Amino acid sequence: MSRSDIVSVLGRYMYLQKKGAKYWACCPFHTEKTPSFVVNPDEQYYHCFGCGKSGSVITFLMEHENMSYVEAVETLANWAGMEVPESESPEDAKRREQREKLLSATRLAAKYYYSCLKQKGKIAEEYLKKRRLSEETAVAFGIGYSADRFGLKEFMTGRGYSVETLEQAGITDKTGGDRMESRLVIPIISAKGDVLGFGGRTLSPDVKPKYLNTKGTPLFDKRKTLFGMNLYKKAQKAEKFDSLVLTEGYMDVISLHQAGIGNAIASMGTSLTEEQCREIKKAANLVYVCFDGDAAGEMATWRSLDMLQNAGLEVKVMSMPEGMDPDDVCKSYGADGFRKLISESKPLTEFKIRELASRENLETFAGREAFALKALPVLDALSPIGRDAHIQLVSELSRLSAESIENSLKDYSVTRKQPRRSESKPKEESVEEVSKTELKNGRMLLKAILDGADYADIEELDEGCFALPAHRRLYNLMRSKREQGIKLRTGDLFTEEPDDAKELEAVIASQDGYSAESAEKMYNAIVSAIFKRRKKARIAELTAKIKLADGEEKTRLEKELLKIINLRK
Repeated sequence: MSRSDIVSVLGRYMYLQKKGAKYWACCPFHTEKTPSFVVNPDEQYYHCFGCGKSGSVITFLMEHENMSYVEAVETLANWAGMEVPESESPEDAKRREQREKLLSATRLAAKYYYSCLKQKGKIAEEYLKKRRLSEETAVAFGIGYSADRFGLKEFMTGRGYSVETLEQAGITDKTGGDRMESRLVIPIISAKGDVLGFGGRTLSPDVKPKYLNTKGTPLFDKRKTLFGMNLYKKAQKAEKFDSLVLTEGYMDVISLHQAGIGNAIASMGTSLTEEQCREIKKAANLVYVCFDGDAAGEMATWRSLDMLQNAGLEVKVMSMPEGMDPDDVCKSYGADGFRKLISESKPLTEFKIRELASRENLETFAGREAFALKALPVLDALSPIGRDAHIQLVSELSRLSAESIENSLKDYSVTRKQPRRSESKPKEESVEEVSKTELKNGRMLLKAILDGADYADIEELDEGCFALPAHRRLYNLMRSKREQGIKLRTGDLFTEEPDDAKELEAVIASQDGYSAESAEKMYNAIVSAIFKRRKKARIAELTAKIKLADGEEKTRLEKELLKIINLRK
């Protein structure tokens, strides 16, 4: 694809900094803080001096975006405005056609919602006015409204879409009922500009939940999706952003973009995921986290912040004025006021230390001591250089000597590394260090599923069948692929769960030396043992409950017990 310049293509996925005749970035294939990924525009190749990954623009799309060769070529052709001859397999063609049909449905649904805002959305327009959101903003985000339960179904079926297609796209339920009924509707759009699903904001206090997203579909996976990435990509080309502002919800993003903060994005209303962190890392090296004061103090938020840092991002935390969210700041102080908060944001470790200090009464010795002790785990996680600098900060805030804090930190580090008495239990008690039998069984089950063996039914299993966390992740990924109708490829697992690559290699080798017949017997024996164990435990549980129950509750439990006893599994 000679018309597909490697710099412009890879620039869609990461921030490239020009140095001389070449471009540099932090490698998208592994976590690093210092750029070692170089793009050579003259020779049209990339190479990472850290992990050794190299290739052309096509191999980048194949490996980074999990595309087939044909998909990569077609993607480049579309971007370059070229046509390519049909050369895909029937399976790839069916998968592509299904995706295109669902994308066509979501795109048309977005137009329907937008038209309803103008025709029937008086209550929605009043809400937008209350939020001081302009018509230009509504157009930019494609904001719409769902007036009734079956209007969307009538509109879509009248244009040739089946209720089954609408359900697969996550637009309606099985009856054709609109899941966004009586809500303000915001399209959730990918960085490429595809409508993946919708977010709905209730306009009535009686309608719960307040925010509702499209359920998981072949198009929409909230664990991997970030709201506002499409507009960020456009803004990035114009303003050359190298940072992102991460907020809590899509209404924050909409308000910030209207105020001129074009690098604002949001997660999908849930705790941040590793997949989302990796997506953020593709787009920028620095992220400003903008959560409200209550959320900033929650441990779930701290875990999210650590995940961002572990993904190789520089993390800075913004402090919002008491009782204000990003929308309030923009309305009260404008974009300049918000940018001032960005400039005053604190690096992650400093934020953690100051947050811990704010929770104690530093006017008392007991409060200062309590703060210093709570800061020890934060200090212990740092490199020696970072540790020295932040010991000084803890010393200043606590008014305790740096020497006493350093000595306490040494004692803490030694104590933390010593095994507790309670850890003298057998290794199988540990989640990570499961028994050899559980490890072997988990690998055998996964290998059978991976091979597509006739006797292996992924539907009859669940993640509880696996003791090792890595096995549960691999199982969930396999099941997700199967439910999306995507053919499972071993390479996909290496790409999507790189941290589990070593265990995946063990899974692939787990049936070496077994004949097909013995592997099947082993699989069936493992599954049978799992269900027998579960059945025995449930019978014991119900028996205990029956002894304490009476009346209708006792009758119900006895019926359930009898049913379980008669189960074959």
